[in-house]
Amino acid sequence: MNIRLTQPFLVLKKDLLEKDLPLLKINKFKRFIRRRIPFFMDGYRYASHAVKKRWNLNTYFFESGHDQVKPVWLDDTINEKAGKLWLEIMEKNNNFAKDIVNELKDILKLEKKIAKSIPNKELKPKEIERYILVHLDWWIKFFEVAWLWFCVENIKDKTDEEIKNIWNESKEKLDHFLNAVYRPMKFPMSSIEQRDLLKLCKLNGLFLEVALKKHWNKYKHLSLHNIDDEFFDISYYKGRLKVLENNEEYKKKKEILDKADQELKEANNLLKKSKLPISIKNKINLVRWFMYLRTETIDHFMLVNKAYKPIFSSLSKIFNLPIDAVLHMTYKEIIDSLKEDRLAISRELIMDRTKNGYAYLIAPHGSFLVTGEEVDELQDIVIPKEEKKEIKELKGQVAFKGKVRGIARVILDRRDANELKEGEILVTTMTSPEFVPAMKISSGVITNEGGILCHAAIMSRELRKPCVIGTKIATDLIKTGQEIILDANSGIITLL
Repeated sequence: MNIRLTQPFLVLKKDLLEKDLPLLKINKFKRFIRRRIPFFMDGYRYASHAVKKRWNLNTYFFESGHDQVKPVWLDDTINEKAGKLWLEIMEKNNNFAKDIVNELKDILKLEKKIAKSIPNKELKPKEIERYILVHLDWWIKFFEVAWLWFCVENIKDKTDEEIKNIWNESKEKLDHFLNAVYRPMKFPMSSIEQRDLLKLCKLNGLFLEVALKKHWNKYKHLSLHNIDDEFFDISYYKGRLKVLENNEEYKKKKEILDKADQELKEANNLLKKSKLPISIKNKINLVRWFMYLRTETIDHFMLVNKAYKPIFSSLSKIFNLPIDAVLHMTYKEIIDSLKEDRLAISRELIMDRTKNGYAYLIAPHGSFLVTGEEVDELQDIVIPKEEKKEIKELKGQVAFKGKVRGIARVILDRRDANELKEGEILVTTMTSPEFVPAMKISSGVITNEGGILCHAAIMSRELRKPCVIGTKIATDLIKTGQEIILDANSGIITLL
């Protein structure tokens, strides 16, 4: 590991932002709202330098707020630029798609290796220091590619246009091909978990008790979006099994999973039998691999979070801080504090970030991490205020077709997913495994984020729920209790 922990933060002055302001003022919009921690955000800062060095692309990433659930702004043009860049490389290098997929597969192996290597016990400062650097090394390697992986959406769109231009069969066959060929190359861990749980329904007594405990131990980490999140309790899986005791529910769930299996096989057969050029097939396969790897690497990301729980438990005791406060420190602050055998920054500053929020800007010419009044000051500089307009309709991308009218339930924090009542329409920033029980009883799903590769898209197809993704602003416009029409045939949501 050759990681330099010397990149300083700049003092907040408007003139230091002048080089970045022209681009910060355009192509910015609120992409998602999520619980944030500076430790992870600091990892993105280092990854942004790797993205610039490897791909020659500038990254802009800004989050700001006084609550832990924060809005995050991204430069949306990076997906278009990265998609164009990757397509250009693919034209020159026939192995590029395969190489980039293999790189993500290697990340998966690294995540598994890290998860196995960290002992589940209190650690000494020197051991912790080494593992913190291991974490940063992994994070940079991961997000050097993962920062750009949504560009595959753009590659898919360009590929679809290529297919349409050379297609020589009926429009009906074209529509079927484009609708059916994009399925994940494999099912990720969170999908396998559903299939494994279904198998437990055939057991009873002691056999079921033992199998359920193994299932819980294998998959409980899927709730750990942050290191200090709680594991899924075993009662979560018992509750899901209880529902499946109903023969109709079991049959319905099995049909859904079998249908997903059939769709994957059909996608394989369609591509195999197709007479499309190999260059187009390679692009389709790239999209399909990313549909799988994006979710699979995030599932294993949570496995890494599980491994780092004892690390941050040890840091909490060494620094005499709550774990969530330690997570409001940067990599350098943690390493320096371990080396100096005392906190390298004031306890007051750490608790201010934890309790009163912060703003974190990553830009090509400088990075800023500020607290207090400077949170609002930096936000006013970076994000221009806009007049609020009354919007009765918004549009997104169809993930699974269907149309439903119902009451909306807006959930910003995945830990509140159990608040959704049966039949309500789930409106959230993005889904994760914690949302699956809520998605199951919902009548439909709407997200701010996502594309064909996202968790919501994959799970809505498996659950057969009408779903529109990538609306960008659904959680801003829609209110809990509001009646809406979710038309996932057209991708339009109407606010009534």
